Amino acid sequence: MHVDFPPALSPDAGLHGFTFADVPQLCTALRAGDQSAFRFLHEQWNQRILRYCFALAGGNDTLAMDCVQATYLRIFKQMRPLPDEAALWHWIACAARSAAADLHRVGGRYRRALARFADWLHFGFGRLSEPPEENDLFAALDRALATLDDDERLLLEARYFRRVSLEQIARETGASIRAIEGRLARIRDRLRHTIATSLRSQNT
Repeated sequence: MHVDFPPALSPDAGLHGFTFADVPQLCTALRAGDQSAFRFLHEQWNQRILRYCFALAGGNDTLAMDCVQATYLRIFKQMRPLPDEAALWHWIACAARSAAADLHRVGGRYRRALARFADWLHFGFGRLSEPPEENDLFAALDRALATLDDDERLLLEARYFRRVSLEQIARETGASIRAIEGRLARIRDRLRHTIATSLRSQNT
């Protein structure tokens, strides 16, 4: 996915040896706006963050991408010292949930997407005592993906996890962009229903 870098950051920065073995150093560098620290985190965990936000948004791609962007902004602005890799991911997951809640409160061009997100929250989380944990969300997403046929799964992964453009998918499949958009919408609806059902089943 595309990430808008803050003014102090350049997408050409190198990694410069950051590892999850020294998370306090990484957190300090992220909070300071260090270019290479961000590049390390983005290369290591961008797919994980994307998957989490996609599951959190119930397959709503518009909201998921906005949630990812807002999560990165929270990392830039609010990161605090953390002791280890597990604590860092827990903080990022909480930031993603907070970002999703904030997006639910805004209007404008997101109104329709956010209305669907509100329905998802009511349907998927309404009977849960607490929001689902990362492992539960990932497991529910994986179970939902397993219900798709091979062509549907490949289409979904190309569009939302590898960020292939609709135009390129249309060229490769020989279908119209409108047909692809319609198929993706139907797949997302099925995923949203399956994820919500799975989470409720786990909770009971």
